[in-house]
Amino acid sequence: MMASIREKKQNGKVISYQFTCCLGRDGQGKQIRRYGYWTPPQEMTPAKARRAAQKAAEEWEQTERQEYAKDLASPERVKIKELVQTKMDFSAFVSEVWFPIRIGNGEFKAKTVSFYLDTTKNITKYFQGYLISNIDSIAIQKFLIYLRNDMGFSAQYVHHHYRTLNMIFGFAAKQGIIPENPMLDVARPRLEKKAVEALSVKEAKQFFAALADCPLDFRCMLNLMITTGIRRGECVGLKWRDIDEKHSVIRIERNVVYTAQEGIVTNTPKTAASIRTVPIMQGTVILLKALLEQQNKENPGVVLENGFVFHGKNDIFTPRDPNAVTRRVKRFMKRNGFPDLSPHDLRHSCATLFLAQGADIKVVQDLLGHTDASTTLNFYVKSDLARIRDAANKFEEEFHL
Repeated sequence: MMASIREKKQNGKVISYQFTCCLGRDGQGKQIRRYGYWTPPQEMTPAKARRAAQKAAEEWEQTERQEYAKDLASPERVKIKELVQTKMDFSAFVSEVWFPIRIGNGEFKAKTVSFYLDTTKNITKYFQGYLISNIDSIAIQKFLIYLRNDMGFSAQYVHHHYRTLNMIFGFAAKQGIIPENPMLDVARPRLEKKAVEALSVKEAKQFFAALADCPLDFRCMLNLMITTGIRRGECVGLKWRDIDEKHSVIRIERNVVYTAQEGIVTNTPKTAASIRTVPIMQGTVILLKALLEQQNKENPGVVLENGFVFHGKNDIFTPRDPNAVTRRVKRFMKRNGFPDLSPHDLRHSCATLFLAQGADIKVVQDLLGHTDASTTLNFYVKSDLARIRDAANKFEEEFHL
């Protein structure tokens, strides 16, 4: 029986292959499986990568079967391996085995790697000195309680640690490092359902009026975020070549993030659905034209096409720090007496305002670049008393009640 090969894709491109083979069955009739991973060189064509993956899978399976045969022939060898596994330090396993293979393998974007670095830091610090075989579901549940009660972490942040632990112990179990996954007996931490923070129609009118006093670049930025719903990183990732003035659209093709490890990083958007074309309003087109004229005067002789619309301090070819954008938005909100909203809340505001104007869910889903309509539904569709009363009046009218 040959090893099965599964492609792992990102943005439609194969980035790695996972191998699985069955070596037989144990005393309880359960399949004995082994898992392997192989990453093709970046310069390799898809056809060559598939052929190379097939060859790598065959060689990997042969090695696994040889090792398994040795285990069957030598029970003492198995005992030694089990002893090594039971003596494995948990923190060393996370930092030296799990993280390099599962996270630091080039498959994930900088922001995701930074996310797992952050959560694993707290996990390894708490379980410092533990053997991986000694961490059971009780110890893990105590850790999650510690994060919530002693550290004061939010429910969302505790849930992030739960997700990371799921990956760590799931991987350890698949590799045979531990006999079973203790996370199977750990309940998922309950998340608090928060109402979407967004500007009301009345506040939005005041918001647009307050933009008149902003510098031109910041005025353009705020206008774009609340009228198109683009994410903060997508906004600062815009280049002048992404703006089609003739057809009044912008093309979202990149996202800018900041991580403590790498600083400001430009990458592709969050998901494949996030790469999209978004219509912009005529007033926004006029504002962007004025900003382009201003930048042309400030950069004589420079071709701005490949420059960032909202560039950093160094030059027009360097993106702005997205965290600086958040700080500036919050200062604007406070100065003008608005709720303490972030750039992401302006995205929420865009969605709720579009829905208030009668847009359907599919339109808002495509506008925001949500992969799944359920995301849009869960976040933004809610009935209020006015809508319910309006629906009741229409029902009454239709049936002459």
